[in-house]
Amino acid sequence: MNILNNYEGAAIKVLKNDIDNNIMYLSLNEENGKYSHYYNFIVENQEERKAIIYIKNIQNSPYYRKDVQNIPYIKEKEWKRLKDFYINEENELVINIKPKTKQEISLVPRYIQEDLKKFIKKENNENIKYKSEPIDEVIIGNIKLPAVVITARQHPGETLSSFFVEGAIQEILNSKDILEKYCFVIYPIVNRNGVKNGNHRYTNGVDYNRSWNKKNGPVEIKHIKEKLKTLDVKFFIDVHNDEITSENYIRTPCKNIKVDKIAGIKVLTSPSKIKRFARALIKQKKIINVFSKTANEYVFGKYHCNTILIELTMKQDYNNINNIGKKFIKELLGEE
Repeated sequence: MNILNNYEGAAIKVLKNDIDNNIMYLSLNEENGKYSHYYNFIVENQEERKAIIYIKNIQNSPYYRKDVQNIPYIKEKEWKRLKDFYINEENELVINIKPKTKQEISLVPRYIQEDLKKFIKKENNENIKYKSEPIDEVIIGNIKLPAVVITARQHPGETLSSFFVEGAIQEILNSKDILEKYCFVIYPIVNRNGVKNGNHRYTNGVDYNRSWNKKNGPVEIKHIKEKLKTLDVKFFIDVHNDEITSENYIRTPCKNIKVDKIAGIKVLTSPSKIKRFARALIKQKKIINVFSKTANEYVFGKYHCNTILIELTMKQDYNNINNIGKKFIKELLGEE
C-alpha cells in the first residue's frame, strides 16, 4: 500500500508502514503548534487483500468533538461519503481499503486553484473578468454599480465555501436583473498558499480572518482592503465552514437584515467578543485574541454596509452546497 501526500491540497503525515499486514499508520499534520483538522491523501492498495489505515491525533485537533462526527469523503470518480470507517477505542480514525483500488480520502472535498480555473473556463461568460495575481479575483458586472464583495477560504481547509461561491457565481450570471443593479467582486480562494499546503486554519502561523486590523497582515488581505476603498460597497459576504455545528447559520450585525432565514439558513445576530471568547474556550478549547478584527467586523466598522458571515456545517453534503449558493444570491438580492 502507498500513501501519496505530495500534491496540492494534500495533508497527512505517514508514521509507519506495516507491509506484512497491509496496514498504514498516519497522523494529522501540525500547524501553529497544534494538530490540524483538515486531512487529504491518496491511497493505492495494489494487493489482492484489504488494507487498513489508522489516522492518529484526530481527537487532538482543536476542532474535534466526540459528539460531532464529521464523516469523511472518498473519491474514485466522484466525491461521496465514506462508509467503511469507524473510530476505535484509541480515538483513531480507522478506514478499510478495498483490494486493488486507488482512492482519494479527505475530510471535505479538495478544492484548489486548478478547480477554480476549470470552473471559470467552463462558464465561458464574457461578463466574468478573472485574474490570479496577487490573489484570485473574479469581477462580474459594471464596477461603477453598488458592489457585492464575497470572500471565501480565508481558512484553507474550509473547502465547502468554494463550492458555495461557484453556485453564487452561476446565479449572478443567470440573473439579468441582479447584474443591472450590482457589480460583484469575488475572492473564492483568499488563502491560496494555505490551500496549496493543505492547511486547515493557519498559514505561517497567521489566521487570515483575525488579521484585518493588522498593518502587517497578509498580502492578500491588504489587496482586498485596498480594493474595498475603490468600491461603493453595499454587501460584504464572508463564507466559512463550521466544524462543530450540525446546521448552517448566518451571523450579521446589521439590524436592517430582518429575515429569519436566507436560502434556508438561520440568521443570527453576531455575538459579542466576550461570547466569542467563551465559545472558543469551551467548545474548541482555545483562546482567541478579542482585539483582532475579523473580516466582517473590520468591513462593518469601516463601511457600515450589510455584512454577512456564512458558516456552512461540515455535515452538509457538498453536492447541495452549489444550490445553496444559488438560492442565497437569489433570495438576498433578487427582490430588492
